Amino acid sequence: MKFFIIISLLTSLLFAETDFEAAYRVYKSNNFEQSLQMFTHLVDEKKDYDAAYILGYMYENGEGCEVNIAKSQMYYKLSSHGYYWQNKPDPSRDIQKEYNRLYTSLDKSKSEITQKTIQQYTQSLYNIKAYGANYFLPISYRLNGNYPPTNGHEALQSETEFQLSIKYDYAVNILGFNEIYSVGYTQLSFWQLYADSAYFRETNYNPEVFITLPVQKKYFKAIKIAFAHQSNGRGGVEERSWNFVSLSSYFQTAFFFTHLKLWHNVFSLEYNPNLMNYIGYGEVELIFPYEDHILKIKSRNIFSKYRATEFNYSYPFIGSKDLFFYFKGFSGYGESLIDYNKRVDKIGFGFSISR
Repeated sequence: MKFFIIISLLTSLLFAETDFEAAYRVYKSNNFEQSLQMFTHLVDEKKDYDAAYILGYMYENGEGCEVNIAKSQMYYKLSSHGYYWQNKPDPSRDIQKEYNRLYTSLDKSKSEITQKTIQQYTQSLYNIKAYGANYFLPISYRLNGNYPPTNGHEALQSETEFQLSIKYDYAVNILGFNEIYSVGYTQLSFWQLYADSAYFRETNYNPEVFITLPVQKKYFKAIKIAFAHQSNGRGGVEERSWNFVSLSSYFQTAFFFTHLKLWHNVFSLEYNPNLMNYIGYGEVELIFPYEDHILKIKSRNIFSKYRATEFNYSYPFIGSKDLFFYFKGFSGYGESLIDYNKRVDKIGFGFSISR
């Protein structure tokens, strides 16, 4: 109950101003001296590259200060340098450049508000981001046992597996802790492509709302609080669903990353009352990036006979920046909701567009 109260209070503050928005509002009211101080504080204390750009403009045009071309160039350089290195590894930059080129070719409106609406409409792609891995495995082969029939359809050991995982960040820094407010959606599907009727054996749907709080200590980097729902969208005896709250912590030691996630059911095990026995109450994920390689090992329910381990390996496909060879191995319980209480050992090969 406390979690829901906190979420409600935080959501009600969605329209609160961030520090930059407050400074920009003061700037637009022509109170240049105060906004100069506010923007300077944002640059010095929070390395805000947007604020650095505004300071460059103010010193260039003598707004709230004497014209100072040297300072203007310094702040312009700081802004451009910061944004360049912040976005340099992002393969979507080339796509963004083309969208920017398209936007700048449009006729401009005399209304600033209308122009902002046009910009949001033409550049809405930026609002949606990859969340978990987005992959497609043409071959996913079960090494042990058989899948049970679905609505009279016999299942093969070979199938196609794919996952879609996206998020939308809708607010930031409402409470002054640089926290990020997001909604996410992950869909994992198991497609019996090689069966006669090529049906979907199982699909798991996982919407969630979460808050990410940067910690930025030497080893401890961030925490995430989430409320989520997961189900397979079926009815009757094949219904599988639950609601849960989770707490995630992220750590880094040199190039080695650790993700620790704990969860708890929220009064929702009507359709699968013994689910927690098989998936446990948390998982640990180890991430090893080395040059162009990324290896991930995820384990849960480690001290139970119902343990599960998942391996993921990815590598750029023929030098591509945004397409990767992807290998997945799974062994244990809880691979999908429909088979959460059955052991599954399988391997899959394919491609991913996010890691």
